[in-house]
Amino acid sequence: MKLEIKDVHKSFIDNRGKVLPVLEDINLTLQEEEFVALVGPSGCGKSTLLNICAGLLSPARGSVVFTGAEAGREPVSSIVFQDTGLMPWRNVYENIAFGLEAGRGLPKKEWAERIAHYVGLVGLTGFEKAYPHQLSGGMRQRVGIARALVVSPDLLLMDEPFSALDAQTRMIMQEELVALWEKTRLTTLYVTHNIQEAVMLADRVVLLSRRPGKIRQILTIPIPRSEREAPEYSAEIAGFVRVIWEHISKDARAALQEVAENG
Repeated sequence: MKLEIKDVHKSFIDNRGKVLPVLEDINLTLQEEEFVALVGPSGCGKSTLLNICAGLLSPARGSVVFTGAEAGREPVSSIVFQDTGLMPWRNVYENIAFGLEAGRGLPKKEWAERIAHYVGLVGLTGFEKAYPHQLSGGMRQRVGIARALVVSPDLLLMDEPFSALDAQTRMIMQEELVALWEKTRLTTLYVTHNIQEAVMLADRVVLLSRRPGKIRQILTIPIPRSEREAPEYSAEIAGFVRVIWEHISKDARAALQEVAENG
């Protein structure tokens, strides 16, 4: 099953009633079992595009469709936000179960086995009865990921899920996400401001221009994901990081110049 983003445009109305173009002419296909990262300067529409793919927003023009789905089967998407949105009155087990309550109707007698599987997959076995305030930031994010995975989604959407974590925890979570993805092989669309993170995680990195966001370039990262930390690939990884940084910094400087000229 593939996700096809076709000719997507999106605008908002600002508080003065002015039309604010956010995305223009977005065309992108996510192949089955592909991990794609969206990168671009602040305000370029990355999260807006993610929310359109999740069905939380409608495009002004264009479409987002799954192709290759079995007849009569409704594709399912799950999203992981920067703020996990865990319910403080629910423990780990109950927060993950919420994904099933709002999901595709798995019989309740099968919930315990399904939840136990994903609790183990994200490394939280033994913490099922713990409440969010008793968990570290990384552990809370694992609960959010398990909640997204428990419905067996066809598409996993992640909106800067590790940006609120400290640098050390973020590195650990990136490594854990790589291991988790290798086990699940879910088609994934991942928004991040972190260039190194995009290069270490994604099969392809999509570079969006400053607002209105357009696809400027798509980088394919051919290095096996599990080997990207290896010293022999350090120069190649640094090259991808440099290309992305040059793209982002150029657009960021242009935006600042525009503000200065109009201010």
